[in-house]
Amino acid sequence: MAYYKVRIEVWCDWNPAESDLEDIAQSMGVGETICTMREVVAVVNRPQDIEDEDEQQLATGRRL
Repeated sequence: MAYYKVRIEVWCDWNPAESDLEDIAQSMGVGETICTMREVVAVVNRPQDIEDEDEQQLATGRRL
């Protein structure tokens, strides 16, 4: 299974710094934000190949 790191750009009429990622994703799902770009910035075949430890933990679901 491949793991993809994706950069997403959105426009919204509220300050996203005051929201967590879940709130932002929900607003995208109901059309409150406009997605202007999706870009795959990295692809790896194994979670062990993810260089950032926090990102690797998220992919594997366990603490390193």
